[in-house]
Amino acid sequence: MGYIPENTIHDLRSEMHAKLLAESAVPAYGFWEEMATGLFMMACIAAGSVIAVSRTEQALPSPQEQMHAAAPAGMTEDEKDIDDTEVNVFLCEEFCTQHVEVFVEFCAEACPDEKGTGEIEQREEAEQEIPESVRVREEIIPPSVPEVQQEEIDLFIDNGPPVQEVFVRQPHNQRGVYLTSGSTGREAKRADTFASLTSSHGNAFVFDVKGSYVYFGSNAPLAQEMGTVRPVYDLPAIIQETKNNGLYTIARFIVAKDSSLAARKPETQIKNVYTGKGLGAVWVIPGHETVLAYNREILRDVIASGVDEINFDYIRYPTEYPLRSVGLSGTEKADQIEKFLKMSRETVAELGTDTKIGISTYAILGWNFPVNFEPLGQDIARFAPLVDVISPMAYPSTFAQGAYYYPSKHPGSRMYYLVYRTLQGYKELLGEHSWKLRPWIQGYYTNEQDMRDQMTAVYDAGLCGFTVWSAQNTYGPFFQALQKLEVPEKCR
Repeated sequence: MGYIPENTIHDLRSEMHAKLLAESAVPAYGFWEEMATGLFMMACIAAGSVIAVSRTEQALPSPQEQMHAAAPAGMTEDEKDIDDTEVNVFLCEEFCTQHVEVFVEFCAEACPDEKGTGEIEQREEAEQEIPESVRVREEIIPPSVPEVQQEEIDLFIDNGPPVQEVFVRQPHNQRGVYLTSGSTGREAKRADTFASLTSSHGNAFVFDVKGSYVYFGSNAPLAQEMGTVRPVYDLPAIIQETKNNGLYTIARFIVAKDSSLAARKPETQIKNVYTGKGLGAVWVIPGHETVLAYNREILRDVIASGVDEINFDYIRYPTEYPLRSVGLSGTEKADQIEKFLKMSRETVAELGTDTKIGISTYAILGWNFPVNFEPLGQDIARFAPLVDVISPMAYPSTFAQGAYYYPSKHPGSRMYYLVYRTLQGYKELLGEHSWKLRPWIQGYYTNEQDMRDQMTAVYDAGLCGFTVWSAQNTYGPFFQALQKLEVPEKCR
C-alpha cells in the first residue's frame, strides 16, 4: 500500500491526544521521568509559540448556533477538557502552515485559519439531535387562512368621541441567505449570490461582522487594543453594494461565544462554580461590564455603516456542560442576556438610526419552553419588547429521527411539519409579538422539495420571511425552489 499523508496525521493526532491526556492526570512515575517529560513539553510549547507568532492570523468565519449536548457519559473531566482541540492546533501549526499541499484534506477540515489553502469552505458542525426526553407529541393542524397579528389603538380627537383605528402588524418579509466573512470578502462570490437573489424572490443578505474577531476595519478602542480587529472586507462598501442591488442587509454578530475576548480578559469568562475555571475558555458573561463595553464600541461602527439589521447569535449560555456547573437559574441567565439587549437598544437610540435588532434562538423552545429555558436563558417572551426580529433556528435535521414527526399523524413532510410546529409553538409564547418572527431554515443537506416544504411551512404559519443557513454557502436547491414558489400576496 502506498504512502497516505492522512494516515500520518491520524497517527500523530492519536499520539498527541494520548500524551496530553496522560499529562493531565496525576503522574504515576518517578522524579526523573517527570523532569524528562516536563522538558520535552517545554520544548514543544516553545516551538509552537515561535510558529504561532510567525503566522499571519486571518479572521475566521463562525459557525451558526447549533444544538449541543453535555459531554458523553463516561468521559472524564480531563478527556472533556482536552478533547482534540489542542491536538488539532498543534498539528495545524506544524503541518498546515508548511506542508498544506501534502495534507490538503486534513487542513481543509481541521484547520479553521485557511492559511495557504485559499478559501476553504466551512465544514458543517455535527448536528446534535434534540433529546427524546423533551419531545412533545401533540398534533397541530395548519390553519386554512394564515393568521395576521393586529394591534388596536384608541385615538382620541379633541372635542370629539374616541375613534378606534386598527394598525396591522405585518410580518417581516425578508427572504435571504447567509455568507461567511470569507465569502463576503470575495467579489465573485458576492456577485453570484446577489444575482441569484435578485433573479428569484430573494431580497436579503446575511453576513458575519463579528465572531471571535471583528471582520471589518472597526475603530473600536478595546478591539484595537486587544488585536481582535482582522478586516476581511470594507464594511461601508459592502453595505453600499448590497443596497445597490436592492437587498436588505443583516449583520450577524456573535455575542457570548467569544474565545478571543475570553482569552484576553479572563474575568469575563463564564466559570465552573466548582473549579473556578472558565467553561472551555470560550464563553463570556453577556452582561459583564467589560463584555458590554467591548461590544458597544463595535456595535457603534456596525450601526454607523448603515446596515439595516443586526442579528445576535450565540446570545445564550452554553449547553454542553452540566447545568449545575454554571450555578445560575434560567432567570439569572436571562438577566445577563437582557443587559446586553438593553445596551444594544440604547446604542441604536444614541446614534439616532432605525437599525433593527434581532436574535437567533433555539427552535426547541417552541416545543417545551420550561425544560429548555433553564440551560439557555433565552426567555423569548421577556426579550420580545427589546428586539425587532426573533429568529428560531428551525432546522429539521436537529430533531431526532423517529421523534417529533409521525407521518401517519402529522400533516405534510417531515421538513414541513417540524418548521411549522416550531413556529406555532413560538407564536403561542410570543402572543402579540409573534409578528416579529422570521425563522432560520435549513439550507444544507436539502433538495429543492425540502426547501419548498420549509418555505411553505413558514407561509402557512402566517409569516412571510426567513433566512437560509448553509455553512458551505451553497444554495442551489433554495434558489430553484424560491423561483417556483408563489409568494403570498400579503408578503410581497
